[in-house]
Amino acid sequence: MKRIRVLLLTLATLPLMAQDNIVGRLTQPVPGQGVITIHQDARLNYLLGQVYNPMQSKGKKIQTVGYRIQIYAGGNTRYAKEEAQKAANFIKENYPEIPIYTEFVAPRWVCRVGDYKTIEEADQVMRMLKKSGNFKEIAILPNQLINITL
Repeated sequence: MKRIRVLLLTLATLPLMAQDNIVGRLTQPVPGQGVITIHQDARLNYLLGQVYNPMQSKGKKIQTVGYRIQIYAGGNTRYAKEEAQKAANFIKENYPEIPIYTEFVAPRWVCRVGDYKTIEEADQVMRMLKKSGNFKEIAILPNQLINITL
């Protein structure tokens, strides 16, 4: 008899538990109104109402597509490496908030700056760098950006 009471009580509370999130409230039939049917993966219902805790994802790397500004591209000589470093040093001294990437991308040394999610952000910074007059050729390039979550 006790088991039947517990079962009935559990079955009676299931509709209330389904209303804990927006999907449950939307799909609840209301007299005199239409019926809403939502087709989605059941795993999404589990995620609804969950609070994101960045401390649980500590150390995870997320790759996103973004843009960087190439301020120097030379050859594969020692002179080209030094010029790429000079361009990087100029950015480091005058714009310390902009990240700098000087590397050898075969067959040349390049210096790229910034981690921009949109081309509009990159364009703003590119125009600012062009006004400085220190760079001959400057271009915006799509790039893989790696974000490390805290």
